[in-house]
Amino acid sequence: MSLAYEKPDRVELATYWAIDIRCEDCGRTKRMQPGDIAAVVKGGTRSLIGLHNKLFCSVCRDRGGQGRNINLYPIARSGR
Repeated sequence: MSLAYEKPDRVELATYWAIDIRCEDCGRTKRMQPGDIAAVVKGGTRSLIGLHNKLFCSVCRDRGGQGRNINLYPIARSGR
């Protein structure tokens, strides 16, 4: 089974409170807030892998690189 496999009735991104995005080349960081995550899910992206494939670092692209060396750090919703 592929790591990209997901159940059609499960939205993985909806289980996260926020997602920290970090470029490993330049060190730039950004936090995706709940509203941003909801907009991405509404646009059809359902998993972290799908989101990762759509993101790039604009700073690195402006410098002539590809800007694809990014990592996602999801922050789970607490059960409170």
